[in-house]
Amino acid sequence: MDFEFSPDALMLRDMLRKFVQKDARPLEMAYFTSGSLRPEESARLRSAIEQLGLWGATIPEKFGGGGLGCVTACVIEEELGGTFVPIELGEVPALLYECNQDQAGRFLEPAVSGKRRVRVAAREPGAVRPEAWTATAERAREGFELRGKKNFAGPAAPEDFFLVLARAPEGLSAFLVEQGTVGVEILPAGVLALEGGAGSILGKPGHALASYRDEAARGWIRLGARYVGIADRLRQMALEHARDWVALGEPLSFRPAVQRMLAEISVDVESIRWLVYHAAWLADRGESLRLAAAQARLATGEMLQRTIDRVTMIYGGPGPAPEILPQRMARIAVPPETLELALEYARSAVVAEVLSPQSER
Repeated sequence: MDFEFSPDALMLRDMLRKFVQKDARPLEMAYFTSGSLRPEESARLRSAIEQLGLWGATIPEKFGGGGLGCVTACVIEEELGGTFVPIELGEVPALLYECNQDQAGRFLEPAVSGKRRVRVAAREPGAVRPEAWTATAERAREGFELRGKKNFAGPAAPEDFFLVLARAPEGLSAFLVEQGTVGVEILPAGVLALEGGAGSILGKPGHALASYRDEAARGWIRLGARYVGIADRLRQMALEHARDWVALGEPLSFRPAVQRMLAEISVDVESIRWLVYHAAWLADRGESLRLAAAQARLATGEMLQRTIDRVTMIYGGPGPAPEILPQRMARIAVPPETLELALEYARSAVVAEVLSPQSER
């Protein structure tokens, strides 16, 4: 493995670092207090991302994107992890690349341009692993009728559409579902209820699971890079706080317990960072990703939990609480219950890979 980044990746890293410091971090207090950005602020951040040439940068070139590899994508994700303000990059699920000509005009092209967002509805309430999903797709006179409940992330705008995974007679399949369709209802807490709602088949019936798992593996690696960026931002804030905060006549950085936690955070972040980039390197080489991606997902999530816990203890020392508690912002960006659920799935995925006969050497 080559530990040197390409000149283009280094240039992107430097540009994004300036963007995060100049444009994103000044919005953190407003985002922290209100829970959202004003429309004009979101528009300004998107415009800046477009000017940097990063909107849709990871989408293959033949579909109108930049075609960046996984290592460079991780560099981008890590830098964006340096702010608690959510920043979009115009990404779309790889399953959308299987759109036919009619579907491409209605779904893929608007998603790539950012005019419409796709909400992936794969997991189900109380069921994380695909083997436990029970939503079904039955053939109808026109297309398929979908039944069951699915989880999706984020509030759905009126123009958004859903990419649903459900079990057709041929096996787990992908479907495109429009809002407003009869039998389709959005419930609280990000639940999509399907009671005979019509879905348009995406790709070949029964082929969604392999595509979903390959896409999920790359997504885990990139999300791991984002977690590394968040943890590194927490490390920087803890260092600054320990140097500047004076309690009982001396800075916190003089205290052995604080020094120990700062050292542990530093080693933790740096070691896990290279686990992520090794997995990204394997992805760019076209090698098998399932074990490396699951390990990266598990390691980065647990590392982020440890970092948040240590930073909480550093900021919870003697003296009045600071105006901004970074650990609270981190938990807003990555809800603990969501993270723990994902880590359980990652643990299961790691165990499944290491116990499989193919893992023996």
